[in-house]
Amino acid sequence: MSAGASAPRSATRVLAARYRDGLLGDPGGLLLLLGQAPLIGWLCTVVWGSIERDTPALYFVLCLAAVWFGCINACREIVKERAILERERLFGLSTRDYVVSKALVLAGLGAVQVVLLQGTVEWQLSLRGPMPVEMLALFGASLAGTGLGLVVSALATTQERAVFAVPLLLLPQILFSELAIPDTLYSDVVAAAEKAMPVHWAFRVFEESASVEPSWLSVTLSLGVLFAMGLALVGAATLAALPRREVVT
Repeated sequence: MSAGASAPRSATRVLAARYRDGLLGDPGGLLLLLGQAPLIGWLCTVVWGSIERDTPALYFVLCLAAVWFGCINACREIVKERAILERERLFGLSTRDYVVSKALVLAGLGAVQVVLLQGTVEWQLSLRGPMPVEMLALFGASLAGTGLGLVVSALATTQERAVFAVPLLLLPQILFSELAIPDTLYSDVVAAAEKAMPVHWAFRVFEESASVEPSWLSVTLSLGVLFAMGLALVGAATLAALPRREVVT
């Protein structure tokens, strides 16, 4: 049983190593992905440096940026290899192992981006909440964004269409938020839709942890929802990546 159980894990590790080596083999592309994090962080310090303190709007921008990182990192990673995936499936490649390997490497990339983003902001501005908690919230948002990007990539027919879909994923994060209208004016539909947005839960962590008397239970629950979203979306991406013509016999 142990040998059988270790086989999928071994396949995932091999696939993850192959994908990681592919990313490292393109230093220009990797630098472009990583460079956007300190750039966005620096732009935040330019804007909020004028008042020399953090605000809820800054928290929202950081959380939205983290979701953006995950989405843009992942949105092309399945569709661009669709032909390779279909061919290797003929030789026993597991769709689950393939998608999970992508998610693991992209999670690592997202973690580095989150550190660069918040590190740049903290260098100039001292955020009120505990940095490890806020960084965990940003990582959770990035992981959820990765899941969203993988779902889009599994459903898209071309890389261009996958990239074009990313703004459509991010716009609802803004529309269904307190940044658009106060939550006291929410309809039932808007209130329900907001809870489906990863940015909402990451933002809750920032706001709660920065308060005078934070509710750590609320922080923990919000983090739990974020990571559950990420895992659920990776699962959805796995289902979306299954062969269209697969027939169970």
